[in-house]
Amino acid sequence: AVTSFPTCDRPWTAEGRKSETMSPSVLAAHARPIPIARSVASPTRCPRCPRATRGAHRRWRTIAGALETVEWAKMTPEEREEQAMDMVIRLATTINAYEDVAFTSKSTNMGTYVYEKLDAIPEEFRPRLMDELSDVGLVNCWYIAGLLYKVKFQEREAGGALDISSDLEDYQERLDATVEQAAANGADFSLDESAADDDDYADDEDGRAAKAGRGAALVASAAGVQVFEGRAANVPGGPFVNMFQKVFYPSPKDVGVWFGRVVLKKPGFVEKYLPLYFRTNDTVERFVKVPATAEDADLLLDYQNPPYLESDMPPAMRYPSRRTPGAGAGAVWWPEPKLAIPPFDTLVDYLRPLGPGVYAGRGWRDGGRGDEFLTFILFRRYDAPPVEE
Repeated sequence: AVTSFPTCDRPWTAEGRKSETMSPSVLAAHARPIPIARSVASPTRCPRCPRATRGAHRRWRTIAGALETVEWAKMTPEEREEQAMDMVIRLATTINAYEDVAFTSKSTNMGTYVYEKLDAIPEEFRPRLMDELSDVGLVNCWYIAGLLYKVKFQEREAGGALDISSDLEDYQERLDATVEQAAANGADFSLDESAADDDDYADDEDGRAAKAGRGAALVASAAGVQVFEGRAANVPGGPFVNMFQKVFYPSPKDVGVWFGRVVLKKPGFVEKYLPLYFRTNDTVERFVKVPATAEDADLLLDYQNPPYLESDMPPAMRYPSRRTPGAGAGAVWWPEPKLAIPPFDTLVDYLRPLGPGVYAGRGWRDGGRGDEFLTFILFRRYDAPPVEE
């Protein structure tokens, strides 16, 4: 006997995809979540409040890599990279073979399992997973991330936020704290790579590398934007056309709303003609639904009504270049906004958290009510390390 679940995510077997049904054995394989150890709540900025306000009702936050902090600290850089890559490859193997794993992990919610495994990998190495995922594995990420919505709301709150809104807010606070700390230390910078102060570093190779790293982090922090590297599944042409960036920044006027654009990594005339700006829903709304499928998601990116005014652009954007600063090729160009052309003119993307700074996404046409467009994954670029208290 097969039970029908018309409002759930599609099952992951070939037979299930054809029948749009889910067998009891598959359902049972994901029924019991694994609680994730996280820190206690931290009174940080709430999206309901102005940016300068700190409130105790801020959502629970996660601490990336908290489970293995001591072990990572004892490793050399080479050992750290080797261990991280081993974890990345093992996780990619699990995700790529998820159709088989789904029938054997009867006591494991794969959504919390993958989130925990990504949390344990140092964030600078998490983007390496993008290269190890097959197209099938990348599509699997959408369904795996959907299993987090099977965890009871109270358990998600108790175990950690596990939501995109808090993840974006936490990293934005890191960028702010980096700039504030530099200002408190008397750093004299003008948003370029020479931003780091010279006194703290020896004049040797390691010292120069540390200085350059600190300068790049400070430049990225002062830019105030979050850059995510992305890859789409099943796009003809491979890496020549399926790689892109999505860049987020908090709306200068609407608290709880994020603006941004898709960087297609194409010649300038293409980017100018197709800037692909988006705005999100108000993140005070905990979850959103995909109209076409009734699937759950955390965040939607609406390309139908992009920010138009100059006052909507990132505060750190320079004129006349219309770029936010970045070290090397890290600067982001913000062309003049315009309506998107087909097939992007009615596109809405929906995002789910797969791990800290890692989101699974899928787009639909006709404002989310039409045909499925693309499935993709996003990894936040590691521009600024955590600020030491």
